[in-house]
Amino acid sequence: MSDKQESSISPNTSTKKVNDLSLIYPRPDLALPDDIKNFLFQLFSDCNRKISYQFCTFPNAHEESLDLIFISHFASMQGAIKFGSHWTLKIDAHFIGGGRHYRTWEVADIGLMVMFRKNGKITRSKLTFLQSKKLYASTLKYKPSDPYHRSGLGRLLVTEEEHRDLVEPKTINFSENSKYKAIKSNNDQHIAMSEFSIENKITLHYLLYNPSIIPWTIKSPIEELPYENKNLVGCRVIPKPIMDNMLIDKNNDYSPSYKDVKEKFKLDQSNRESNAGWRMEDFICDLFIQGEEGLVDDSPNFETMLSIMSRKTSPIWCLGYIGTENNAKAAAL
Repeated sequence: MSDKQESSISPNTSTKKVNDLSLIYPRPDLALPDDIKNFLFQLFSDCNRKISYQFCTFPNAHEESLDLIFISHFASMQGAIKFGSHWTLKIDAHFIGGGRHYRTWEVADIGLMVMFRKNGKITRSKLTFLQSKKLYASTLKYKPSDPYHRSGLGRLLVTEEEHRDLVEPKTINFSENSKYKAIKSNNDQHIAMSEFSIENKITLHYLLYNPSIIPWTIKSPIEELPYENKNLVGCRVIPKPIMDNMLIDKNNDYSPSYKDVKEKFKLDQSNRESNAGWRMEDFICDLFIQGEEGLVDDSPNFETMLSIMSRKTSPIWCLGYIGTENNAKAAAL
């Protein structure tokens, strides 16, 4: 292998990614060359693996910390990357953080924006919003709010009771009956998400944080880092309407289990191979960037995108950006 090949940031395109998802909703106006598709798929696959392994190791991790792993994976890649196919790729991330949100609620934790350019001119832009929710292990309790109303650096302070609970030896188990306890029917966040979706004519999605494999067991406090298993489950994405159908006619205390989501998604998406949702990298690379998922902004001067992203009451917590540009010259006739 030459020095140029060894130092290249682009993946080896001799091994093509084979994925039937990309064939379901082809969008010629959103097509990418194989070298960029493979690069993005590997990038998001690595991110998925990193988050899932962290969650396996520390199941009591806050959702915000898992969101930060996602956004930090891309925050360091703030320069343009040139590919041999006359394309340029730029990836960036912006942390918005706390503050006022849409009707006091974040309707999504992570926003993704992709822009396509042709010789410098924007030809297409898309948005999608992900509301992250983690799977709760057997012994972990869901606390919808802090009883001590801690904020900022005060969140690092724990009471003696909380400290004893953290250091007390216990076995933590994930199974198919484990629940996404923060997802509730008709709570304030659920209502805000629905209203935002209707107002902006955009389908929201849940980003579900799961361990790499299910079932999964680990002792806490940990004494050594666990073996990194193949990421068979990991981060999954499911459209909010599918989750809404699961919550219909359920009481306010109901939270869907991993098994519930798996069975409902399989029933709704019978023509696709999946396991309790699309893999995060499949959703982003195939269904969002190149497919029908997400909002395509065809408004003059990208008014829809600017309207959503420039609000004082931000609907999201952090934003990821993917920009592509085709620099190929038109052939002279």
